[in-house]
Amino acid sequence: MSKDKNKIKKDKIINAAIQVLTEKSIEESTVREIAEKAGLTTGSIYYYYKNKDELLIDVINHSIHFSNNISEMNDLEIKNKSELLLEITNGIARRLSKIDEQRLNILLLSDVISKNGPRKEKYKLNYEGIINKVADMYYFTFAVENEAIKKSVASILIAALDGIAIQQSLGVLPESQENFIKIFNAFF
Repeated sequence: MSKDKNKIKKDKIINAAIQVLTEKSIEESTVREIAEKAGLTTGSIYYYYKNKDELLIDVINHSIHFSNNISEMNDLEIKNKSELLLEITNGIARRLSKIDEQRLNILLLSDVISKNGPRKEKYKLNYEGIINKVADMYYFTFAVENEAIKKSVASILIAALDGIAIQQSLGVLPESQENFIKIFNAFF
């Protein structure tokens, strides 16, 4: 199967998982329901994902963590600062606009945090990977070479985005959605 067809099918699975997970709890949601919602067989889901936990990590990465969709390279050349900044700003705006998916992110993370075991460890490693990816963006965008500084700034940005997800879920943001996104991006 071609790379594009694989991506299209995985996107279909992830979108179906988001729909199912916004209707039911994590425990109540099944791979079978996700497959039905995607118009696929359960076997098709397991072709792409070993288990539900692996799918849940991909759901978070796909819908919430904009850094996974940003590339520092443009046809094997490093993007210039303005291209990368625009991509980051647009990625943050897309994330902050996905209110239901923001809420889902909080639910998935709180479920993982409340339990110990391999699932929590997978999410922890995934989260660390996201922070490292964002830290790398600071290197490519602002030439920040100090590892401790770029990781700290990346952690602050990710924490701010996750905090906004909590505030959106509670309905306590002080500005309109569009205005808030502009202010947030200007701040960072």
